[in-house]
Amino acid sequence: MTLEHVRDQKFTVAEQVYTLLVSLFIGLLLLTNVITSKYVQVQGFVFTAGAMTYPLMLMVFNLITELYGKSKAKVAISLGFLASILMMGMLASCHHLTIHASSPFTKEAFEAIVGFTPGVVVGSLVAYLTSQLLDVYVFSSLKRLTSGKYLWLRTHVSALLSQLVDTIMFATVAWIVFPFIDNTQVLHPIAWHTLYVIIRNEYFLKVLFNIMSIPIVYASVYGIKRYITKGEEE
Repeated sequence: MTLEHVRDQKFTVAEQVYTLLVSLFIGLLLLTNVITSKYVQVQGFVFTAGAMTYPLMLMVFNLITELYGKSKAKVAISLGFLASILMMGMLASCHHLTIHASSPFTKEAFEAIVGFTPGVVVGSLVAYLTSQLLDVYVFSSLKRLTSGKYLWLRTHVSALLSQLVDTIMFATVAWIVFPFIDNTQVLHPIAWHTLYVIIRNEYFLKVLFNIMSIPIVYASVYGIKRYITKGEEE
């Protein structure tokens, strides 16, 4: 097959939907890495801003796994990993460039804002690979054991386990390990009690969102399958 032949091929509807879902997944992943450095408080609950986008990212990932299978889900994981590496490399490059006098941000302000991001990305990558591979394995195993039935069960169980692993690993690496080994003196490890509060609150929010998202997952799977089938028939 020549490159010209590949270039002239049209995407099927299923491929178009897959590309859209993977793009959305990667976009949410990178957005989560950026906004997680901010701690927020809502009604007494303290958590990172990334807790609002991570469950959405996982929901999209579960749609990919359900609709396209384990191998396609692993491709999405690999692409997300490469995108995160690229983002971390670009941020590191920008961090070491000489700042101009007319820059709206001072060097110190930029370091304070972006300084956490490398640690966030490192923590995210470690937790991301571990939790996403765990999610694929549990999701696919439950689908096989239940003969493709009980979507709510595999969605819920895989999310609960992967999110617990992700929350603990990410918070520990990003807020304790990386600031401890950072040599810029900009970052400092957070208190263990604060770490516990963030992990507890974020996991609670993720579990709550996961329960609420099950009807959305069912409706999305039904709608996407119907859309693909209708598109392929035309």
